[in-house]
Amino acid sequence: MTTADEKTRSEDAVSLRWHFLGVGAVSLGLGVALFAFPSLGRSLWPFAIKDLAVRFFAAVFLAVAVGTLLAVRALERRRSLDVLLVMGVSVFGLIALAALVEPGALVASIGAGIWFAVLGVSASGSLWLLWRRPDPEPDAGPLMPRYLRYHFLLHTVVVLLFSLQFLLVPRFAAENSWPWRVSDPVMRGIGGLFTGVAVGMAWASRQRTWGRVRLLLPVNVTFVAGALLAVGLHWPVIAAESPGLHVTVLWLLLYIYTGAYPAYYLLRPPAKAGGRKTSNPSRSA
Repeated sequence: MTTADEKTRSEDAVSLRWHFLGVGAVSLGLGVALFAFPSLGRSLWPFAIKDLAVRFFAAVFLAVAVGTLLAVRALERRRSLDVLLVMGVSVFGLIALAALVEPGALVASIGAGIWFAVLGVSASGSLWLLWRRPDPEPDAGPLMPRYLRYHFLLHTVVVLLFSLQFLLVPRFAAENSWPWRVSDPVMRGIGGLFTGVAVGMAWASRQRTWGRVRLLLPVNVTFVAGALLAVGLHWPVIAAESPGLHVTVLWLLLYIYTGAYPAYYLLRPPAKAGGRKTSNPSRSA
């Protein structure tokens, strides 16, 4: 590696560190505050929103905070960070864009300005770091397990099917496909979130090695845990407003699945190519 390459990688590592530290600090602060005091969302969101929906989005910020903490600890493995940057661009960017679909529903306020600034800076910063990253080094380490790739593909398809409905026909989706009543802007915001997740999952499904996707898994687990906790805290709202048991049970099963498969691979990571465990050297000696 030449001196110029070393300098470029050093500068990239510094930029990544500050980006993830900044996004992580803001996400952690917002996630904790909004989850603990969801009424704060009424002054921060650019449109009317219920406490359950605020806690649902707070789970996103908490998941991002977990991802950024892991990223700061893995700066030397540059390629492993790309999945978090891809998710940053797609999730934050599409949530913000979805809010602009119906300008008449937006409420002008300082809080709304902060909301858009947080999403916009996070998405644009991730995009800039992806665009200027150094030439990639060869992938090393164990291959991504074949069935994990299938899980990512299934996750992509299911989330995308729902997200397109949320974005294109939000009123129909809110009345027939979502387990509590939300306004059209909130439904589109959830659609933007889901579309962003689908983009990230599709990208992850095309990766070759375990190292390039492993940081995504604890982010998924954190989001699902936060979302299910929010549902538990507001279960009377779900019971009163769900279109029916078939919708409630379906969403619970989907969320359990999207938390269970990444948790499984975090507990049983591949030890060598193909996802097979290596034998214990002391036993094979």
